[in-house]
Amino acid sequence: MDDRRAAFEGRLAGLADVASAAGVRTLVLRDPATLAWLLESRVHVPLTLDSACLDVVVDTEGATPRPTVVTNAIEAPRLRDTELGDLPVEWQVVPWWEPRDAALPSGDGTGSDRPTPGSVDVAPAVTGLRRTLSPRQRSLLAEVGRDAAAAATRTAARLTPGTTEYAAAGLFAAELMAAGMDPVVLMVGGGARPGPHRHPLPTLEVLGSRAMLVCCARRHGLVASVTRIVSFGPLGTEAQDAYARLLAVEQAFLDASRPGRRLGDAFAEGVAAYAHHGFDPEEWHRHHQGGLSGFQPREFPAHRGSDLGLTDGSVVAWNPSAAGLKVEDTAVVGTSGPQALVHDPAWPSLEVGGRLRPDVLVR
Repeated sequence: MDDRRAAFEGRLAGLADVASAAGVRTLVLRDPATLAWLLESRVHVPLTLDSACLDVVVDTEGATPRPTVVTNAIEAPRLRDTELGDLPVEWQVVPWWEPRDAALPSGDGTGSDRPTPGSVDVAPAVTGLRRTLSPRQRSLLAEVGRDAAAAATRTAARLTPGTTEYAAAGLFAAELMAAGMDPVVLMVGGGARPGPHRHPLPTLEVLGSRAMLVCCARRHGLVASVTRIVSFGPLGTEAQDAYARLLAVEQAFLDASRPGRRLGDAFAEGVAAYAHHGFDPEEWHRHHQGGLSGFQPREFPAHRGSDLGLTDGSVVAWNPSAAGLKVEDTAVVGTSGPQALVHDPAWPSLEVGGRLRPDVLVR
């Protein structure tokens, strides 16, 4: 049995435990992040929709859970050929003009991550399963992080001050997709624009003196967040100092991200570091600071009230920002601390708190 199939059957066993605890016999899974976690596959057609092109029904009454993929006649052949052909699933195919909802179980004995009236809400329990990565998933995410970082490096080498933000985003998207990743978030900010615009969607303006490249790249359902800054010419003493201090803020977030810690407490330690390193104490009010990641760019933005406990295998993507600069990578929480997964040795780096962190690339 190959690793993917064995891992799939392990996740089905976890879902059977969820069903048993909820007192139901059948689970209906519809949330795209959960489906991506279960199947390690692309479950979308348009990237922009908060719905998948398939649902999975898991019957837990037998000796082993029995999964059925429910999809329409357009998607079924592609899913069999390119995404799910090696997984032990049954199929229920409906005409494209009919909604899938009518083919899904509901009511008594059914639990769902997007429940209908009469079914049991199992979303918290199922989400809890996907928020702790297995060793296999950690390895897959490390590959995504490595390849996304390398795509950013290749993109940066092709930029000039006269490149437009849109053209830079196109180059970045091409590099990511050529490496087999979907750019689910893609931003480029030139010059000073990343200061007032913390989410710089690309425009037709030229990059000018500096460029910030941002992506969330997805493969196997797993998402790596990457931010890289390119300076066309010397960065300047003031900006260099600000960037070093921002990396120190990120270190506080990472140092606080340990198994058993409350997410809200890790957040509080990180935001307190702004003042400790010479920034406005309320700088964090101007942009969310990141939080849990994994099968979504953000499960939700972390804040002081986030009661979720971090585990060995939680994924965090903190993104402190100030002075027109931003730091963002993806890390897996482990017993010896968080391991940053987004790294390309071809990009200049600094050691901060015992970790290699990306420097500003000066061209």
